[in-house]
Amino acid sequence: MRHLQTAFTNFFSGRAKYPNFKKKRNGGSAEFTKSAFKWRNGQVYLAKCCEPLPIRWSRQLPQNCVPSTITVKLAPSGRWSVSVRINDTRDFKLKSVTKQVGIDLGVTSLLTASDGEKITNPKNLNKLHKKLRLAQKSLCRKTKGSNNYQKARLKVAKIHAKIKDSTGDYTYKLTYVANPTAPLQLNCG
Repeated sequence: MRHLQTAFTNFFSGRAKYPNFKKKRNGGSAEFTKSAFKWRNGQVYLAKCCEPLPIRWSRQLPQNCVPSTITVKLAPSGRWSVSVRINDTRDFKLKSVTKQVGIDLGVTSLLTASDGEKITNPKNLNKLHKKLRLAQKSLCRKTKGSNNYQKARLKVAKIHAKIKDSTGDYTYKLTYVANPTAPLQLNCG
């Protein structure tokens, strides 16, 4: 309701178009504030649910941090995810570094540093892009709205999710790597 109120406020003040419903096939999200969920022993109980959500956590929450808002989201690929907002009081200041490097993002290689180092594009993406091309080709042959169209759409969405995960993983390993022998270490704040 808060999001709807914000949307209508923006519409009537001329900052946005008239709010419309989102499509079911594009996933969706629901935001739960403190009164709509319970946090017990590291498990989340949503309103009117007697069992906790079966969550596989990507990382543990810091000690003495209690979530203030939880967002449950459905991706177009059919994957559910939960985002937790907390107030973290820990200090995350980075150590000062004397070395400076300029980075140029390229087409043939992922990036080139000013000191001459080149980072290549991940190799597994070529196979995934080929799969994506074939799946999209199959999707465009289906009759829109049919069950086979929905199956093909889901297949394309899953391949897109796999590409996104693979790219994100590669970027994470490149920027936050703790190995001193790695080709390039970047501190992204």
